[in-house]
Amino acid sequence: MDEPKPSPPPPQEDVPVSAPWGELIPEDQWAVFLEGTDAISRAGVRFLLGGAMALATYTGHWRNTKDIDVFVHPADHDRAIAALRDAGFEDYFERENYDRAWIFRGFKGGVIFDVIWQLPNHRVYIDNAWFARSRSFQLRGCAFAAVGPEDLIHVKLYVLQRNRCDWVDVLNVLAAASTEVDWPWLVERMGRDLPLLHAALAIFNWMCPGRANDVPISLRERFALPPIQADDLAAMEERRTRLFDSRPWFAPHQPSDRPLEL
Repeated sequence: MDEPKPSPPPPQEDVPVSAPWGELIPEDQWAVFLEGTDAISRAGVRFLLGGAMALATYTGHWRNTKDIDVFVHPADHDRAIAALRDAGFEDYFERENYDRAWIFRGFKGGVIFDVIWQLPNHRVYIDNAWFARSRSFQLRGCAFAAVGPEDLIHVKLYVLQRNRCDWVDVLNVLAAASTEVDWPWLVERMGRDLPLLHAALAIFNWMCPGRANDVPISLRERFALPPIQADDLAAMEERRTRLFDSRPWFAPHQPSDRPLEL
């Protein structure tokens, strides 16, 4: 890989009003979140929010994962780690081993603060394009930037494990933001792993046949995703989402003042 260069700042655009789901974040987590983001900001490190906060940016629904994910450029990760240590964050490695080649897990006040610069498969790196395609938003009156929907989908497609699967998040992002996704860009980013996206879209097409019509026809034809006909597509969606789990996991069917459970 070429020597990484520091990431540029995210684009400065009109920032929307504060996201209402921010009020659902527990105060202890919010305090640690502010300490961590303030520390790396003062160190001059640009970062993007990922994880539950990025998911909520697009779905409008908070899910309490009890950790915080921020993405930084690989050239900036040493400064980010040093800033967190100076701010009193301990390395979670002292409690539980993890692979330090792609992530630093800071820990403070019972909250994990993850700094990520590549994926654990070492195939995807956070590069300048992530920052160029980020989305600005406000959270409790503070301006932040989240990873773009394309990158959020991309990284979550690789999380398919026995004890954790992020495809639930992929389906939620597709349902909420498929019209915002730059599909040609995402297809290019997937590269030889494009069958993962194909599989997720096949599930989405079956589960949400009405919403899946927002996926460009060119991509639907490429993946042979047939249109599904029904007298009541919304009722079909309701039935099929509940086949996966009856708990509140699918954001469009939940009130915004309640957190998602899966």
